[in-house]
Amino acid sequence: MMPGETPPVAAAAGIAAEAATACANCGALQQNLNEYVAALIALKQKIIDTDHLLTDYEQKCNDIFSVFLFLDEIRNLYLMGVAL
Repeated sequence: MMPGETPPVAAAAGIAAEAATACANCGALQQNLNEYVAALIALKQKIIDTDHLLTDYEQKCNDIFSVFLFLDEIRNLYLMGVAL
């Protein structure tokens, strides 16, 4: 159909029936969409929290490794007989 043309009456009735059916489902679709958005927001927050946990864990591991290197250096000096 071209712009400006009017649809036949039967087609218009079919379109109206489709629109009524679609509108009846709008509430359910909106509710589903809201639930999905809420789930995605919760997932995003969990990802952010996990990133913070991993960053903290990495820092602690780096701190422990630094202490390990320091103690290893002191042990090597001790084994070489260097007085501290």
